[in-house]
Amino acid sequence: MDEFDPAAELGLIHDKQIVCSCKGFLQLNNSSRDICKRFVDNGDKLYDLVSRYDDIITYVLNRSEGRSGSTVRFIAPFLKAFGMTDYAAMEYCGGTMKLMPEAKRVMKHMMETLPAFITTSSYEHNVLNLCNELDIPRAIVDCTEVAFDEHDISRQEAKIIREMANTITRLRMPRQEYELNIPVKLQQDEVDMVMTLDEIFNEKLRDMSVSNMMRQFRPVGANEKAYFLIELRKRTNIDFDGTAFIGGDITDIHALDTIRDRGGLAMSFNGCDFAVRKSNVAVMSRDCTAAAVLVQEFYNEGIEAVFDLIENWNRETLKKKDFPDPYLMSSMLASNSKKLPEVHIVNKDNMDEIAKKSDKYRKEMFR
Repeated sequence: MDEFDPAAELGLIHDKQIVCSCKGFLQLNNSSRDICKRFVDNGDKLYDLVSRYDDIITYVLNRSEGRSGSTVRFIAPFLKAFGMTDYAAMEYCGGTMKLMPEAKRVMKHMMETLPAFITTSSYEHNVLNLCNELDIPRAIVDCTEVAFDEHDISRQEAKIIREMANTITRLRMPRQEYELNIPVKLQQDEVDMVMTLDEIFNEKLRDMSVSNMMRQFRPVGANEKAYFLIELRKRTNIDFDGTAFIGGDITDIHALDTIRDRGGLAMSFNGCDFAVRKSNVAVMSRDCTAAAVLVQEFYNEGIEAVFDLIENWNRETLKKKDFPDPYLMSSMLASNSKKLPEVHIVNKDNMDEIAKKSDKYRKEMFR
């Protein structure tokens, strides 16, 4: 016999939920890149090159083993070789975390309104600090889990891996821009980078003890974020058309695409070009309160009501809006006193323009 559920008897079962990513929405800094920059020689360049390699093998070369979001797995051996520990990662992430303005209020509002979850490529060290800052439970967050202290590395192996890092950072950073689903011819600097990193990741590192570390942890990338939505659907019994997903990174595109195609709210928030192209709503804002307003409308009235609100996105309409958290609305209007956050319905006619504009906005934010 099924257990008696008093909430269900009162008709208090949620039919909507919110899932969000971190970078650009809740958090301003890329914690994985920051760790790499701090602990690895020329670590910022190493991270950028490895990230570009990740994108190329996944979206340009379309390799079967390519999986967007593997950057955090690829950089792990280098972090270990330069002495990374779990304590150091925790301390550094906590000391350098930059939250989006109003992130704590927005998460509090959304968690009080509907089931809320987070999926991020960030290491758990960053997530634990994020949970502490935002006062949210770790259990609602899907992230990349790695324990640096559990893996030993010899001095000789560490030296060899540090030399590999130097080999990578001597490469030239490719500047070619890619378009989603548009074939491109690789330039020579990209060919050189792919060949060098293929040799390091597919041959040299494979024979070292750190290869166990790379195999044993699960990076949360584009595929994993989409799988997380499928698992949530089973756990919460809330369908995709009742799900709002907020993302802006390249690893968010499969999740955004899934929700958009099923009639949910797929929101690109300060999104990169690829993310906008998989969304039905795009937001550009210096604080995250606009997202809470749109999610609240989605929760109350559905996706069509969100589109109607965007079409009437002006200060007068928002002031008159019967909003459950008036302080949150007032905060958004006050912090954007000169100009409201840009909010757009994304369609095939304006997609190119909005994607280009949002991508530029994102790059300026994280400069």
